[in-house]
Amino acid sequence: MVTGPGDVVVLKFGGAAFAAPDAHHLIARHVAARLHADGSGPSAGAADTPSRAVVVVSAVAGETDRLGRALRAVSPKPDRDLLAAALMTGETVNVALMTSALRDAGLAAVPLTAADTGFVGGGDPHHAELRSLDPTALASRIDPAGTVLVVPGGQAVGDDGRPVMMGRNSSDLSAIAAAIAVGAPACEIFSDSPGICTADPRLVPRARTLATVDYDTMMTMSRHGAKVLHHSAVAWARQHGVEIHCRSLLPDATVYSIVRAGRTSAAAVLVHGTGTVWAGEPDLVHAVQAVLAELGSDAVGVPEAVPVPEAVAVPEAVAAAQTVTAVGASAGGGVAHLVLADAAQDLRPRGLRHRADLRLVTTLFPDGRLRHRLVSAAEASAIARAEHDLVVPD
Repeated sequence: MVTGPGDVVVLKFGGAAFAAPDAHHLIARHVAARLHADGSGPSAGAADTPSRAVVVVSAVAGETDRLGRALRAVSPKPDRDLLAAALMTGETVNVALMTSALRDAGLAAVPLTAADTGFVGGGDPHHAELRSLDPTALASRIDPAGTVLVVPGGQAVGDDGRPVMMGRNSSDLSAIAAAIAVGAPACEIFSDSPGICTADPRLVPRARTLATVDYDTMMTMSRHGAKVLHHSAVAWARQHGVEIHCRSLLPDATVYSIVRAGRTSAAAVLVHGTGTVWAGEPDLVHAVQAVLAELGSDAVGVPEAVPVPEAVAVPEAVAAAQTVTAVGASAGGGVAHLVLADAAQDLRPRGLRHRADLRLVTTLFPDGRLRHRLVSAAEASAIARAEHDLVVPD
């Protein structure tokens, strides 16, 4: 059994981590170095050196989209359980690939399925929520020393015993759940970003990397379109006191940003830019707000002047969307705009249409105030940079 809080390291690798040539073997060598499997290295034998690992993998970048297109080419409106089943094969295949690379690196790697994790989900099979976890499922599999469990990200088991998908970008949630299950004090999230920045560095080159971000600030960022971390993952981490270390595998795997209790480090203002904009009738926006308000979520920012009906028939796919930002009606158009970090394609048949000509730039101020600006795609980058310079001065 797990012997102490530093005995197991939990590492999550997103799809972008597998884009480089020989990525699986590069990651395997990193895991082997972390475990000091050969007894070498400057920290070998140290009390805080992990002897076991849980590696959570997403599908290889682009694979989930490819699988979705393949299914929709056969059936434009596939059943939700079939959509989930098709998309989850991306992670399932990558578990096999990663396990093979880890074994080639001399590690005792064990591939797991959703049923092996002890994660229990409920609700929409394509966008289930994590409802509970059985810590004994992973803890019982992680002996002896040197074991590496390879977990498919974003998967759980539903009430009927069948695998369910916890939405796009939910591998973070699996990683946090794994850390809770094995008693790890932290979870490390690897991506192509240096950490958590004051803006998307691809959008705002002058964006700064934050050393620390508190849980509440990170949840606000995630709920309003930042794709750094899944907001449900942050909520579970906060509840169980698990730190989230956001880092890049290259050049040297240094920890850049840590999400934890406390205060966000200097420059606590963050600009998120150019979210995907969909347009629909105002009643649909009201319905989304009503659902999320009932769930206790602050994911919707609608002007106070916009009334919210007491009872609205809400499409199932809308209720399942984890991140929704509504910004009211456009000038003179009578059309409301939604920005969804997930389930967007599923909403197209429900009356929403993509507005490629529009972007949403969201600014989070130090006092927690949010400002949404719906702008043209052509000016979005310039406005995001201007917002950043305003709230994050040199």
